[in-house]
Amino acid sequence: LSSKMEGVKVEEDNDFEGEMADEDDLQQYMEQSHAEEFEEEEEEDDLDDFLSDKPAKPVESAADRDARIKKELEQRKKAQEEMEKERERKKKEHEDWLNSLDPAERERYFMDQERKQRAMEEAARQQEIDKERARQEEMRRKAGAQETTKTEEGKGKNDRIENRWAYVGDRLVAEAVERKGPKKATREIQLKVPTGRVGAIIGKGGVNIKIITGKSHAKVQIHPPKPGEEEKGESLVTIKGSNEQIDKACETINQIFDQFGARRK
Repeated sequence: LSSKMEGVKVEEDNDFEGEMADEDDLQQYMEQSHAEEFEEEEEEDDLDDFLSDKPAKPVESAADRDARIKKELEQRKKAQEEMEKERERKKKEHEDWLNSLDPAERERYFMDQERKQRAMEEAARQQEIDKERARQEEMRRKAGAQETTKTEEGKGKNDRIENRWAYVGDRLVAEAVERKGPKKATREIQLKVPTGRVGAIIGKGGVNIKIITGKSHAKVQIHPPKPGEEEKGESLVTIKGSNEQIDKACETINQIFDQFGARRK
């Protein structure tokens, strides 16, 4: 599902620095950004080192495995023998008790046991009836839920829509697309922006990019061109945050472009 690409228009804001970043500002920003990325990589490396330092589970040799299995089988066999002895003891004890009863008491005992057996069978039949009734009710409930889902399908689609941003013409434009998979708390987008527009995003002394992150609460990073790609005249801009934070950051960048009025690719 997609819609036509439209530039997002926002209100004019006079908080942005009136001058673009010069070469010194760009150099300072790139060095600071590179240092922050290096620190994040070090933290990830420390975590990998910590995880790799965990003691490995000892490998069991074939001989030890055979010995362990043999011991477990012997223990299981011994436990079964003990259980069989206990059953024989209880059976003998019960037979001795029955033999100690007079004929009338023995008759009453057997009648009572038969009554208990019938009650147990009746309870088991009732349990099966209740289980079957519950199964049929669950089937009817699921069938009704499926019908409800079909009638409210349109509502669910709105929760799966998010903006896909790209630099087109002289500004950032958003395309509404249907998200595949579950919604994530944060995501990251990558934008290829003409290098000539990067100075406006950063601003004199980095003031503009601070305003962008302050208003949107998204993480915005500008990466220098990779070696050999300088001739393309493009810089990579990554924005990380929630859907709302990313949209706000892109809208604020468009405010900057509108204010500077630059028409360069």
